Amino acid sequence: MSDQQPSNEESKSTRRDFVKKASIGTAALGLSPLVFPSLSAADGAGKKKLKVGVVGLGGRGAGAVRDILTADPDTILWAVGDIFDDRMKKVSGIEKKFSGRVDTGGGKRHFVGFDAYQKVIDSGVDIILLTTTPVFRPLHFKAAVDAGKHVFIEKPFALDIPGLKSVMDSAKKAQSNGQSVLTGLVWRYSSALMEMHKRIQGGEIGDVLSTSSSYCGGGRPNKMPDIKFKPASMSDMEWSLRYWQNFVELGGDGTLEYMIHGIDRMSWAMGDTLPARCFANGGNIIPVEAANAWDQFTLRYEYADGRVADFFGRQIPGTYAASGDVITGSKGHAIAKGQNVSLVRDGKTIWKSSGGLGYVNEHKIFTEHIRKGKVYNDVIDKFDITHAICIMGRTAGYTGALLTDKQIMSSKDVFVESKGLNFDTPFTARKSPIPGKTKFI
Repeated sequence: MSDQQPSNEESKSTRRDFVKKASIGTAALGLSPLVFPSLSAADGAGKKKLKVGVVGLGGRGAGAVRDILTADPDTILWAVGDIFDDRMKKVSGIEKKFSGRVDTGGGKRHFVGFDAYQKVIDSGVDIILLTTTPVFRPLHFKAAVDAGKHVFIEKPFALDIPGLKSVMDSAKKAQSNGQSVLTGLVWRYSSALMEMHKRIQGGEIGDVLSTSSSYCGGGRPNKMPDIKFKPASMSDMEWSLRYWQNFVELGGDGTLEYMIHGIDRMSWAMGDTLPARCFANGGNIIPVEAANAWDQFTLRYEYADGRVADFFGRQIPGTYAASGDVITGSKGHAIAKGQNVSLVRDGKTIWKSSGGLGYVNEHKIFTEHIRKGKVYNDVIDKFDITHAICIMGRTAGYTGALLTDKQIMSSKDVFVESKGLNFDTPFTARKSPIPGKTKFI
């Protein structure tokens, strides 16, 4: 994309293209979850039992298992893998909730270690849930796709641009092979938000001109204790993996680990297109000793047609947890605040609704595609763009530079080489970046 500002007529045309592009995807999903994206695939699974394997049984992993078992009554948990042995205790809780739907061979298909992902893949499963520490996601995803599996990949699925390009390649291969892929950006599967965006794309507030979004929490998730509490026998790598949210190398920092939900909603409103430019600010109000992830970001995105989108995110205890969107159109605006959504024209609310996160709904869509022999893939031209936008904003904040779309997609920075990584691998966190001094790589 060029840095040159377009003419007014070009801007109007580009905005119409944005709306048209978005309506093909999210609006179609709102009408029928089996319409887009889909193509002819192998015979569907029908009513057969679908064997599910999970890699990473932390909080999100156990949650994803519950979600897919709830969404499809003919799924069973077949295999479990994690790098931490203590996570296997969660299987008994899943067994109690879903009686008769856990069959891991009496524990024979409980795999522990850095190669557990491959053992789960090779165990005879139909669907893989990838929910371990995000740094492993491109490696695990490629292995699952290469093995011909349908895959759920929890967000974030890439922490740097080389990792994102790997995921994009694997997603394209999955689509061409007839394998479905689902990503864990659950606000896209909220029934209320799906209906709101269908109405926006139908023109109820005119052309979308700008979006202001926020995603704030009351504190860092899984905040790392003081480093003095690290057991002497525990390696630096094991300690860091247990508190991965605190390290950009393992979790991607706040824009990817947490704020991605709000940034994704912003991208949805703006037509799922990579902005032409971004500048940003961020830092630590309450730093964590020996960690390097920031607790706040303020991002400004400029699109090729002259539109702008702003995002504000923070994770600071005791602060107002503002999360939502204001989408301004040429004829009105849309407001999403928490679970409540509305459309406003001429100062009057013309439509409103409410609805929670789409944890179960997304898995219904996913498994329905598999059973009907259709391919579902929400990575290509949708959530790959969201991840690029998150990385772009984080990097703009770190460097203090005005970054273009071409610049960010040319980044060669690889945070951690996950292949061959183990608890004995040396790990030292990067120094926290200094805007204006940290260089773009």
